[in-house]
Amino acid sequence: MNLKRIFRIINRIIPKRQDLVVFNSALDFTDNSMALFEYMDSLDEDFELVWIVKNPRDDLDIKQYELNSLKALFKTFRAGYIISTHGNLSDVRVPSQVFVNVWHGMPLKAMGYAENRDLVLPFNFDDENYYLIATSIIMKNALAACFNQDPRRIFVTGQPRNDKLFKGCQEKILEILKIDPANYNKIVLFAPTFRKSDSMDDGRLISCKFNLPDFDINHFQEFLKDHGILCFVKFHPLEEEEATKYFKGAENIKLINTRTLQENLIDIYDILGCVDILITDYSSIYFDFLLLDRPIIFIVPDLEEYRERRGFILEPFEFWTPGPKVKNFKKFLEELEKSIKNPEYYREERKVINDLVNYYKDDKSAERIYKLVFKD
Repeated sequence: MNLKRIFRIINRIIPKRQDLVVFNSALDFTDNSMALFEYMDSLDEDFELVWIVKNPRDDLDIKQYELNSLKALFKTFRAGYIISTHGNLSDVRVPSQVFVNVWHGMPLKAMGYAENRDLVLPFNFDDENYYLIATSIIMKNALAACFNQDPRRIFVTGQPRNDKLFKGCQEKILEILKIDPANYNKIVLFAPTFRKSDSMDDGRLISCKFNLPDFDINHFQEFLKDHGILCFVKFHPLEEEEATKYFKGAENIKLINTRTLQENLIDIYDILGCVDILITDYSSIYFDFLLLDRPIIFIVPDLEEYRERRGFILEPFEFWTPGPKVKNFKKFLEELEKSIKNPEYYREERKVINDLVNYYKDDKSAERIYKLVFKD
């Protein structure tokens, strides 16, 4: 008998507290879990809100316990509710506990069963105490396919983290990032998906070079200066060391460091409201950015290879990505200039996709989940 099975047996015996809510996310204190926690923490309700984290912090006025510690296990066993971004804690959860899988984004790329039919997921429950959230009917169906999930347990609420987009560009965020927007005409963000094999510069695409084989950092820096643009870049934590070295000395390029975000209890969704143009590749972050109705550029020099190797849950890719698709550095600068001069560029296409992937276009997603789970 394995340890997790023993934990579930113990968990079935321990009585639950309906006023105890356990939160977890990867990374700690981020994403949809954090946004829902902040909403619930703002309410005048008699809940005990607790975090189970890998790295507890003494500087936070938040109840927290170290993952896999005895205290964390006991709190988890006593909790009437578990909120998670990656399905964590689901392997010890029992049906008497409400499990809210807020996940960490809607799928564009194939994942779960859509990528690997032999995959065993610990969290595709079908009992009435399980909730998985989606942003639209189409995304509900996509998640059902990816997770082999009973669609009746998937609820269209929107994502709590996207509530932040409607707050605009907050002064606090600019202070944390040490940015004076008066110095720039536009702010753009490059936020690519993480490719596990692209950490070495051996002729393959690498993120810090914008995944463009002919990327010219000096030319790009001149372009940014000429147009008064600040370019944020946000990479996977494993890519940040290499990117820091590569962009060193580039005045108009600012690396958004994961550590800075975590220390200040913010994430990329606090920053998106400051961004005028998003640059990405296959990251589903653009689904969220669509709520702002601002230009998006897709850098996809390896589209056919990526489609063959990883695949997409939504096809055709060209339809679902409402912005110019670029495959070389020259075309990238041309499309970036068009997007700078004309915020209406691709607006009609953006509206079509936004209506398909985001049923709700407001700052009430956390409220909807709260009412669904805790009030219905």
